[in-house]
Amino acid sequence: MKKQDSFGVFDIPLSCSVFLEPALQKYSKTICPITKETKKFIHEWNKALIDILKSGKYSMFIGNVGNKIISQTLKSDKFPSKCVENAKNVPLHSLHYAIRFSESVNFISKKLNSGMTVNFVELGCGFSPLSGILQSEYKLETVNYIDLPEITEVYSLAAEKVYGHCPTAISWENAKKLATEKKLNTIIAMGVLPYMAIEEQVSRLKFINSYFQNFLLEIKYNNNAESAGQNVFDLKQLQKLKMDVENAQTLETTMIKNSMRYLHKFICALPDKKYFLVNDRSLFLSR
Repeated sequence: MKKQDSFGVFDIPLSCSVFLEPALQKYSKTICPITKETKKFIHEWNKALIDILKSGKYSMFIGNVGNKIISQTLKSDKFPSKCVENAKNVPLHSLHYAIRFSESVNFISKKLNSGMTVNFVELGCGFSPLSGILQSEYKLETVNYIDLPEITEVYSLAAEKVYGHCPTAISWENAKKLATEKKLNTIIAMGVLPYMAIEEQVSRLKFINSYFQNFLLEIKYNNNAESAGQNVFDLKQLQKLKMDVENAQTLETTMIKNSMRYLHKFICALPDKKYFLVNDRSLFLSR
């Protein structure tokens, strides 16, 4: 869309969920494997989301982009997959959605398979079905999620429609308190930190590093100041964080390892999009 105000608060979260389903199918050979049960849940989740949002109750939060997604999906359930195949920028963004989601599920699965008890919070859930899937499919007892009140309201309605229960909506301050009391030990934040100022990101990253046993976090990295976007880390800023990250002696080592892994998946899926190499890159920090 040409006009910035054509995007409502719900538009990007809605696209992340609606385009996730066909993206997981399109990029299945590139991303971490997703079970049939999880794919079915996502399908039902998107049906519930569209049904809730078509009512008009939340129209103040939906812009032109969101309204088009809703109306066209109601006309044809093939609309999302067509967008993922052909629409401008959608194949690119939907690949990000698929990688984020599959990496998150894989991260939690590994923790559970190791015998660990996972007390979970998702920072910036949007309309991603991740928290709902972890509660209903993976049977996590403690599942919390953080976002804007209007987002979490719709999230709870969708969860009730799909599986008759929902995670607990909390604030970042609540999450900090629970983490210091050792009632939360695992946090995932995908696609939310880069919307915050660098100072706020650094504050949250340092707290997470100190109080969460497990984390999977996405930040944006670019060591070229001329092409770097807003709220994007460079190497010096990353080194100052001094975070204890998985399978590496230094943050720089992990940055290189995770960046290469992510870029490999991206380029295998979209080999004609090599301009991504010179722009802001998603970097996953994990422990």
